[in-house]
Amino acid sequence: MKTSYDYSNTLYPGHSLPWLMSHAERSALLHLLELTRPSAAIEVGTCHGGCLEQIRRRADFVYSIDINPEVAAKLAPGMPNVDFLTGDSKEMIGCALDKCMQRNQHLGFALIDGDHSYAAVQNDIHALLAYRPKRPLWVLMHDSGNPECRRGIAEARWSGNPHVHMVDLDFVTGGISEDIEFERQIWGGLGIALLLPELRQGDLCVAASASKNQAALLKASDHYPSALRRAMRWLRVKRKGLDRRLDRIPILRRSRLQKNSSDSK
Repeated sequence: MKTSYDYSNTLYPGHSLPWLMSHAERSALLHLLELTRPSAAIEVGTCHGGCLEQIRRRADFVYSIDINPEVAAKLAPGMPNVDFLTGDSKEMIGCALDKCMQRNQHLGFALIDGDHSYAAVQNDIHALLAYRPKRPLWVLMHDSGNPECRRGIAEARWSGNPHVHMVDLDFVTGGISEDIEFERQIWGGLGIALLLPELRQGDLCVAASASKNQAALLKASDHYPSALRRAMRWLRVKRKGLDRRLDRIPILRRSRLQKNSSDSK
């Protein structure tokens, strides 16, 4: 039987909730939080709470934003320094910013990891760009490797806020997903932006510091616009459908389970 050592608890002491990020993404995020130790932070898209668990230990106060009301019901009792806001993120971000002002808090960190569609990513960024920082504000955007998210980040109205001094789509690069549900799709990666109290001098350039890596990933993924890729994706979908139908036949299902059990030994 194959075994592997789970080193997550060694790298992330106290880690207990599911945290849907790669080790590179986690390390980059934790380094930034340790560096800034923000007075206030915002997380858009809390889901299971693994990332929020880490943010709240390094920030004085956190605003958690998620559209699912079960998130607050499950996590709030164990996280006293978190204000859980439930609803559409583009509206809840504005609510969080208003609360920061009322409570005289200085926002120093934000993570955008909610709806991953082009429009939703831009809505979240634009809502956050209404903020005028009194201290440095670092913004991370998860799944910047995914083509639709990446396009949403790249084409957002960053230059409209004169406090934005830097944007890079590739603070951490994405990769081909290991999840069978997202087979041959690009996910992961962290984009980064920095807002400063002083005004920017000159034009803003949205950087893509790993553009060659992204281009290579795109060619190897199902996102690449070619007839062959579309045909291969269609065949995989059909095969999965056939497998599900075959699993309904008891004798074939038993045979498949016996084979999988034998292969795992």
